[in-house]
Amino acid sequence: MSKAVEIRYPTRPLESWKRCKELRLQHYKEFITAREEGKLVFTGSGDGSQILVHALKNSLFLSGEPYGASIGGDSAICDTFAEACEARGFARDLDSYMRNYLGSMYLNRYYFGGPFPRPDFIFTFHICDTHFKWYQIVAEHFGVPSFGIDIPVTARIGDRIEARQEYLAAQIFDSIDWLEKTTHQKFDDERFIELLHNLSETESLWAEICILNQAIPAPLDQRALFTLYFPGFMLFYQKETPAFYRELRDEVAHRVADGIAAWPYEKARILHDSQPPWHWMKVFRIMEQYGGVSVGSQYAFCAGCSFDVDNQGIWHAPRSIKEQGIVLKNREDAVRFLAGWQIGRLMFSIFSGTPEDKNRHLLQMVQQWHCDGIIFHLNRGCEGVAQLQLENRLAMIKAGIPVGSFEGNMADHREFDENQTIDRIESFMESLGLTKLELA
Repeated sequence: MSKAVEIRYPTRPLESWKRCKELRLQHYKEFITAREEGKLVFTGSGDGSQILVHALKNSLFLSGEPYGASIGGDSAICDTFAEACEARGFARDLDSYMRNYLGSMYLNRYYFGGPFPRPDFIFTFHICDTHFKWYQIVAEHFGVPSFGIDIPVTARIGDRIEARQEYLAAQIFDSIDWLEKTTHQKFDDERFIELLHNLSETESLWAEICILNQAIPAPLDQRALFTLYFPGFMLFYQKETPAFYRELRDEVAHRVADGIAAWPYEKARILHDSQPPWHWMKVFRIMEQYGGVSVGSQYAFCAGCSFDVDNQGIWHAPRSIKEQGIVLKNREDAVRFLAGWQIGRLMFSIFSGTPEDKNRHLLQMVQQWHCDGIIFHLNRGCEGVAQLQLENRLAMIKAGIPVGSFEGNMADHREFDENQTIDRIESFMESLGLTKLELA
């Protein structure tokens, strides 16, 4: 009988975990009673546009992507919702978050209980090719007005940055006028500035947390990161959110100082690319059986914040508005700050249309997070993230980085082969010279 492997690092549960789950569930449950409480309900893409509406009173935002992901984690319900959408003529190769959301809408079934939350209007940024078309369908279904802001993504983030900021700022000014006319409310400039402070502090803190995961052993794993980024992505407008991330940052820093590991048998560090298959998070457990820990991904890191990149390409946590000493005096200042913050997002390199930016960022992540290899989820559920993956794979191989991959769909288990995925991940881990651990 083989001897059980010894624990390499101490570990302990993350104390902040429970609070994070509470914030998420509390958010979704608010929609059940929103109408009775007189809240203004709106929906759109979860990419920052909600900050403008939250400058109005008593508003609640249902973001399509996180909601579609929640459904995707429940295979039985996902089947029902996705098939309801496809029965109305939508192609199966559309964004799986979109199909889950639309199916829920058409069946009038809210995943967290009760009827689907009827929006008062649609308000969204348009980044991915499906975004505004997605919510145009929702607007037509409910007969409500809609407004979309085009985010000017180019082949390289730094191209024509001033012109792009001006283009975005002009649309934001127009959107504020539209919001006031549509809701018959006065846009609160002071609250808008307050929300921008919350946003910048929250995203700076999340970046600090991600950077702390460069430590060996990693204090957090990818499964935790995919949950922990939710409050910053969706709830930055709440005062509780930066407070939560301050506590989380401090806890993770203590874990690093004490050598506390997310996985006590860490032998290899793996970078993950794309969203995960939410219906089969066991993908990370398979890596762990060989001593592998997924320490992060461009998606989990960048969906919830904007990193700063220096002249050497090194990623740093962005400084908040307060830390930069910026004083936002009025609406003009606030709008132009928001436009610049959005244009600077590293997330846009995923949608840039060329592989060079993402190749560079992936290589930098491998170096900074001390990764031994990359595993690509060739994700049929999100064309925007998946569009460059094969080119990125070749670039990583050329750079001498071990690469693995598996095929699937982030929120549709019908396009996922569990046995094949296990075989591919196990083969990849063995290619790193690892063997399956004999755990006690």
